[in-house]
Amino acid sequence: MIALVFRYEVRDEEAFEGAYGPEGEWAQFFRDGSGFVGTELLRDVEEPDRYLVIDRWESIDAYNTFLAEHQDEYLRRSDESRFHYVQELRFGTFENVWPSL
Repeated sequence: MIALVFRYEVRDEEAFEGAYGPEGEWAQFFRDGSGFVGTELLRDVEEPDRYLVIDRWESIDAYNTFLAEHQDEYLRRSDESRFHYVQELRFGTFENVWPSL
């Protein structure tokens, strides 16, 4: 399993959560992809306009296949989503280092 981790500083918390939350617009879009596991949304308790988004996929291949098949739609959504945040920082793509239970 892999996890793509992003940090955001947002403009409007409610609108951002609606777009990036586990039932949000992005998660609904990713659900069309084989291998999508889910999205986790975390809000910083000390800075409420700062969030982490963690998108989980079964493998990097599943994620890359989804991107290749939906590239135009992904880019369109990325452009439209920019008004939700002031800053986006991608921490990286991480994988589990322990066996699944």
